[in-house]
Amino acid sequence: MPKVKRMIVGVAILELILAGSWIWLHGLAAASPGANAESTRVIGEAFGGAMALVLVATPLLYVVMRKSGRRSTLAPMRQAGPLRHVVRP
Repeated sequence: MPKVKRMIVGVAILELILAGSWIWLHGLAAASPGANAESTRVIGEAFGGAMALVLVATPLLYVVMRKSGRRSTLAPMRQAGPLRHVVRP
């Protein structure tokens, strides 16, 4: 699988893990007798910020992985060196 596809799948899995953790902690805070309304707000802000940070960094990661993939594709051609001109009499 190309690096770009692996990166996209990895970001999707990371987002799903963050969303699942957010839902789990929100459920714990809602069911806990010692939690107040602020605890669910803080959990939402923290996980929402983390998910937003991942999504903001995704385009930059995409560009870097795409460039890396192109370099690795063109590497065999670059190692051959410049072409020589053959002069025939």
